[in-house]
Amino acid sequence: MSSHWKQGTEVRVSKQLKEKDNIMDNPITENPSELLGSAVLVKTAIEEFGAGIPLVQNTTANVGADIDALTTAVNSVETGKTALTALTASRLVEEAIVEVVREYMLVGRDMLKPHLGREYNPAYEAIGLVGTSAVPYTGIELQPILQNYKAFFTGHPLLEDVGHNITAAHAQELYDELLAARTDVNTKSTQLQILRGLRNAATKKLRKRMRAVLNELDFALDPMDARYTAFGFNKPGAQALPEIPANLMAILIGPNAVAMKWNAASRAEYYRVYKRVIGVDAEPVAVGSPADLDFTLENLPANATVEVYISAVNSGGESALSEKVTIVTH
Repeated sequence: MSSHWKQGTEVRVSKQLKEKDNIMDNPITENPSELLGSAVLVKTAIEEFGAGIPLVQNTTANVGADIDALTTAVNSVETGKTALTALTASRLVEEAIVEVVREYMLVGRDMLKPHLGREYNPAYEAIGLVGTSAVPYTGIELQPILQNYKAFFTGHPLLEDVGHNITAAHAQELYDELLAARTDVNTKSTQLQILRGLRNAATKKLRKRMRAVLNELDFALDPMDARYTAFGFNKPGAQALPEIPANLMAILIGPNAVAMKWNAASRAEYYRVYKRVIGVDAEPVAVGSPADLDFTLENLPANATVEVYISAVNSGGESALSEKVTIVTH
């Protein structure tokens, strides 16, 4: 391959990418609820227009099946919120047991200091305290230490304190309670993860189906075909929405007139000016459509607070409104 041919190819590819940036895209949402809403619209459009296009690979049946699968998965996660509440309760149970276990270990450790030594030494390893005499704070760390306490008191029954319930039998009871609580937490947590995993898989499948519908439409329809809109898609041949105009400035030029100017917005063919008189207009009201980057807003009410905005417009549609500028008339 010659360097000249390669350079020409890169220029053409770059131009194609640049042109693609200026046409309308059709992103597929990852939000399950929004995706379901979009998919229902697609299914309805297939029922209405699918035979005439025609759509062969993506029918109401297979789109509907993917919708049903995601609906079931989403509902399962919603139902699983009950399990989440139960999981929270289970964690509280585990935390309460952890506190009881720590108290048992602290009392037992202090009771055994005359036998093991006042300061930490390797003898403490017999009750599961390795490298330190400090008692841990988490269930996963406390659980094996309980087994050490049980083994120690089983081997040294004369060192048990029945009055304070510092015994091998109580160590086993606490172990069983902590194990049950931790198992309960882990089980409920796993169940929730499974439900979310199923929902994510169903979301991925429906997004793939939506993309397949769009690809089939792209193959069958003209890029400006109005039927794209029925499916809830943008017309691929339409111009991409313009950027939101930036740096809007507005100043009062008389008691009831405002001079406005702003920066050019990419892809804008013209602009739309909006005003909202506080206490009068519930929403911004369009008052002009200049092609230039300035506009004079006249005949505003006296002694009023007025918000002004700008949007950019092209054949693809209208941008969102710019940041507002507030003016007070005289």
